[in-house]
Amino acid sequence: MISLGRSTQSPWKNLACFLRVLMTQVLYVVPLFWFMELAQNVAWRWMNGEWGWHYPESPYHWFSFGSMILWAGCVSMLWAMHFFWFYPRRVKVWMRVAMGSVACFVGEWFGGYMADKVFDHPLQVWPGSFLVYVHIAALFFWVSNVIVYHLLTVNVVDLTPTYDAPPEPGAQAARAA
Repeated sequence: MISLGRSTQSPWKNLACFLRVLMTQVLYVVPLFWFMELAQNVAWRWMNGEWGWHYPESPYHWFSFGSMILWAGCVSMLWAMHFFWFYPRRVKVWMRVAMGSVACFVGEWFGGYMADKVFDHPLQVWPGSFLVYVHIAALFFWVSNVIVYHLLTVNVVDLTPTYDAPPEPGAQAARAA
């Protein structure tokens, strides 16, 4: 069994750590993902001649500020997967990307379905897609989004707590002495 530093902390400290990092990531990563979504939709239009997805209730139709709620859910889900599953089990990066991409793809469809059918306020619609709220081609976008998430939160800015940091050189020797 893998023993981590956070396992000996009280559940309240774990929850406080989880929520603190989640709020930091939501404030930092969600706007970046929203701009990436705009760029991806523009790239789709350049390649295919029409918008990949549109927002029926947005006055702009090709973007919506309401999609930030889905991005907040995406970041929350990716952080929860990292905090409770990926890091404690030392999941390899390529498996994190694969599982995170599929989870976000399903989450996009579920979020679009719930917004449309439950709240009667459709967010995104993919014309010509049999899934309506997401297209199979979106898996490519989700892979890139999850890679960017991992790079932003772990490698570049390190928006993860200190338990996720690699051990400092010489720390083992200092503890042994």
